[in-house]
Amino acid sequence: MWQIVRSTANVLTASDCDRLRECAGVGCGWFFLDFSRNRSRRWCDMEDCGNRAKANRHYDRKQKK
Repeated sequence: MWQIVRSTANVLTASDCDRLRECAGVGCGWFFLDFSRNRSRRWCDMEDCGNRAKANRHYDRKQKK
């Protein structure tokens, strides 16, 4: 347990703290460090939350037609 606390403290006190983001996935709640070039990453993992969001958008577009 102390390893998690130490890791969290390191992230929050590091110079990259401004890169800490919460996942935009519905019901996810995970946090991640955004190391993308323009700091625009939205999801904790593209294969899970990102894919789910894109699939939902695609489904919604198809339903409108």
